[in-house]
Amino acid sequence: MDFFEAQGRARSLSHRLVLLFGLAVTLMIVGVYLTAVVVLGVGAAQQGAEPGTVDLYNPGLFALVAAGMLLVIGGGSAFRTAQLRRGGPAVAELLGGRRLDPESRDPLERRLLNVVEEMAIASGIPVPAVYVMDGEEGINAFAAGHTIHDAAVAVTRGGLETLTRDELQGVMAHEFSHIMNGDMRLNVRLMGVLFGILLLTVVGRGILRGGYMSGGRRRSSGKDSGGSQIMLLGIALVMLGYLGVLFGRLIQAAVSRQREFLADAAAVQFTRNPDGISGALRKIGGAVDGSRLQNHHAQEAGHLFFSEGVRGAFARSFATHPPLETRIKRVNPAWDGTYLEPKPVRLAGEERRAGGKDATAGGPGGGRAPFPLPFPIPGFPDGGSAVTGPAFGALATAGTLNAGHLARARSLLEGIPENVRAATRSPEGAVSVVVALLLHEEGDVRTRQEHAVESSLGKETLKRAHGLAGAVRAAGPAARLPLLELCLPSFRSLPEDRAEALAAAVGPLTRADGKVHAFDFALYHLLRRALPGGPDAASGARVGPGLSRRRGEAETLLSAVAWAGSSDAESAEAAFVAGARHFGASAAATVSLQPPASLDLERVDEALGRLETLPPGDRRKLLQALERTVVADRAVTVEEHELLRAVAEALDIPMPPLDVPGTALDAPSASPE
Repeated sequence: MDFFEAQGRARSLSHRLVLLFGLAVTLMIVGVYLTAVVVLGVGAAQQGAEPGTVDLYNPGLFALVAAGMLLVIGGGSAFRTAQLRRGGPAVAELLGGRRLDPESRDPLERRLLNVVEEMAIASGIPVPAVYVMDGEEGINAFAAGHTIHDAAVAVTRGGLETLTRDELQGVMAHEFSHIMNGDMRLNVRLMGVLFGILLLTVVGRGILRGGYMSGGRRRSSGKDSGGSQIMLLGIALVMLGYLGVLFGRLIQAAVSRQREFLADAAAVQFTRNPDGISGALRKIGGAVDGSRLQNHHAQEAGHLFFSEGVRGAFARSFATHPPLETRIKRVNPAWDGTYLEPKPVRLAGEERRAGGKDATAGGPGGGRAPFPLPFPIPGFPDGGSAVTGPAFGALATAGTLNAGHLARARSLLEGIPENVRAATRSPEGAVSVVVALLLHEEGDVRTRQEHAVESSLGKETLKRAHGLAGAVRAAGPAARLPLLELCLPSFRSLPEDRAEALAAAVGPLTRADGKVHAFDFALYHLLRRALPGGPDAASGARVGPGLSRRRGEAETLLSAVAWAGSSDAESAEAAFVAGARHFGASAAATVSLQPPASLDLERVDEALGRLETLPPGDRRKLLQALERTVVADRAVTVEEHELLRAVAEALDIPMPPLDVPGTALDAPSASPE
């Protein structure tokens, strides 16, 4: 499925959401107005009309009701939207999630963290925050966030304890599909919208409680000055509030149902194992609690979940998800109609000692060979690996994930020594890993770097980095971006003063040899936005000016990439021109290669930050231009490809790692560098 096409589909659904929301609000305003006219009897009697009749035409009352309703609904939506500004973590915490400690040694929690890490590295997404909903016995999960940089995934306690690794991987693949296709951003917006609609019920209940208490006092004094009308108004508002609930469910269903089918299909495409996701669905069907959630916010978040989280009288008609049996049949046509009784999973001794990693996990699906798809999936190619060799096209892999990418991610992770992976799970350990990534092997440059680290971060950090540097270098250049991504969850717990110290140290570390290397640009930008106090991830969801007004920033970034992959000024100029041509003849004539001395980290970082708000179509055009710059010399090094991936990640475009690092484009079978 084309990543940008999927993003466009999500945006069109956003427009549909606005229309449905406007229709719901209009009908609710009319309903409240008619209720006020009839219940309170405020309409003026028509001339010649029979006594007791009311005039339904009252512009003043309608304006008052409309203003009040817009204030309640708009205020409620604005409140919830602001509350969820932090993205996925805010949603997970609202729903009772507990954030998993990256250092957790609980085997079940470690297994979940390992699955999420593999999925993230394979898809080119920063490792999201991982939560467990401890109070939920049903089997369910969700992903939420504004962008790939503030995403979170959560699993219920029931799902964590009863799903096998294959089934958990299938569920996570389903959720990662929502992350990559832009669905989760729409889902978070929908939560804000629905809270405003559902707020009318809360107001009605408040009026009922107030009316009941004041009504009791009036009855005891023998007076009733309109108390019954107020009670009737409260009852009407509650009923209209439930009409809002109905509208909310309709909106959720309209936005959610078809996307769930696509995410199920994507999960099979990603893992090549339909038994994983179908097994999870069958266990939901056989569970006493099914996929139901107890949290009182589940109603407004029903569209986020892997399976139906709320049940009611109209559950089938207004369900946010397709029926279980239909979903199972789609991914497993041979299903015999039986469900599975969920039982607590038992981890093998070797798997338990490995911290939740399957003892047999030699590839996707816990060691089994990639499963051939039993059915065609519209929009999904039947490919199993990234595009390499003469047909290299990194952009073609954007937003894709398959069994080959998962195998590549697992290979990269297994190639990272355990002491280095363990270090990424703690805030201070992650700081040491970043320092180790940037340390040179020896010489005066190394001495200058050590002095910068000691003055900014202290002797202990330098000592830990020394102990990790050899193992980090041994993992190879292809492991550098995955290592950085593994560190990101730990940085979320880093004290602000340490975050500032690390940000201050990165510049001197990268400039110690008088050069700024390709990966340095990417590391600096991704690190800065991941650290506490960095740019707000939600700002990346906004759309700003297009490339025509960001030509200077595009020129800076294109120049940095051209110099990063070139050995002399002539080849850098040729690479720059090759990329600039993609902007069109008129645009290419207005940009020129900038000298390397002007391309310091801060300037490139600032340019990339402004380019993050480009419209999606322009982001694609920019990434295509960068790709042409990289391949201009007919060879792609690991460093160049990782730079391209990191820039894509900054632009909110996930790009998986190459299956074969170090590709020469003029030879079908080039040796890795």
